[in-house]
Amino acid sequence: LIFSYPLVFQGARDGAIDLFGIKDRTNKTLNTVTVALLALVTATAYILNDVSLVLAFAGATLGNALIYVFPALMFRGAVKKMKDASAALKREAKFATGIMGLGIGFGVLGVKMAIKG
Repeated sequence: LIFSYPLVFQGARDGAIDLFGIKDRTNKTLNTVTVALLALVTATAYILNDVSLVLAFAGATLGNALIYVFPALMFRGAVKKMKDASAALKREAKFATGIMGLGIGFGVLGVKMAIKG
């Protein structure tokens, strides 16, 4: 955990810089964004005294998206790009879309259970 944090934080910082459209990537800008993000994380950690809700919510949403939604979307997109996709492959893409819907349902149920406690 200790040694992986800088790698994860650098990705979060770069994502924040891209999200806000900051073009200037000098050391001063990177240090300012780093301090601002660390202050935000520290303030959030100070306010939240139980992180289990955050973890349960993240697991319900991101876990289901990673397992059910993203693979189905990628497969369906790959089949749509195929010029000579067979009928069986098109049916399988529809089935994957159904599995994606099931995963979204599981995610909603997981979020509901996370909020319920």
